[in-house]
Amino acid sequence: MIISVIIPTFNRSQTIGYCLKSVLIQTTQAIEIVIVDDGSIDNTVELVDSFRDSRIRCIVMSKNVGAQAARNRGICEARGEWIAFQDSDDEWLPDKLEKQIAALAKVNFDPMTVVHTDCFREDHKTGMRTLWQLPYVQGDDVFPQLLRTPAPVFPSILTSKKALEAIGYLDEQVPSYQEWDTVIRLSRICRFIHLRDPLFVYHLHSGETISKNMQRDVAGYQYIVDKFREDILRQCGQSVLNAHLVSNIRKAMIHGSFHMAEEILAKTLGSTTEIRLLQGRVRARSYPGVLLLMYDCLHRFLPRLLNF
Repeated sequence: MIISVIIPTFNRSQTIGYCLKSVLIQTTQAIEIVIVDDGSIDNTVELVDSFRDSRIRCIVMSKNVGAQAARNRGICEARGEWIAFQDSDDEWLPDKLEKQIAALAKVNFDPMTVVHTDCFREDHKTGMRTLWQLPYVQGDDVFPQLLRTPAPVFPSILTSKKALEAIGYLDEQVPSYQEWDTVIRLSRICRFIHLRDPLFVYHLHSGETISKNMQRDVAGYQYIVDKFREDILRQCGQSVLNAHLVSNIRKAMIHGSFHMAEEILAKTLGSTTEIRLLQGRVRARSYPGVLLLMYDCLHRFLPRLLNF
């Protein structure tokens, strides 16, 4: 079997070197690496070309189209039956693919399978590397679970090209939480296998990433909640939908996006103490800070008082 490793990249000259090396030293050598450069204006492409390894193909997009569109181009160009995703600023451990292939062998390489893993998080500011155990997602029907919480991330995912074609490829409109959208859609047709081994390193660095753009973070989360709203209600209930919305409202408020918070508030169902308090705080956004402090205090202590 050949695994096609899809790596979208944009202005990653500082990270593409260690990323590529970590893929090239995999203990499983039956791979091709499809790098899709999304219109970089630094020397990312030159660095990729300097590796001079026949397993590497670099596709250069004529303009910036976004990570999802770049991944889709890579999937379409892939020669392998299996697709592994990697981000251009992260790093695989040497036996990542070997262990995932072993897991696939146990299900007779059923193409309707997703194998994903845990990882390490490395903070470049502190130099600390810590274990990141992602929510455990395993089984033949994880669709309801994935509607409740984001889980597998792209650098951990191995699945088949057939499965990705079956879902109509990746949604190119998702502003952020792109892997969450992808695994929700895959979970309709695939079993999931979760390897608890940390098999890649997620780098927290000073470069630009989607996760650091908080407006895109809120917009992407809301895009997914809106997209799967009816599924969330049907599979998980109103409380889970409201929990998603309240969480996103709070993120919007923390970053001063009160207009976004108001729009999301309008999508909540019913009226709970928490929702009423959030409504009050959003409406008080233009009032003196002392009033906002009062709403914070109410949010903390009113539920306790109501329990007496």
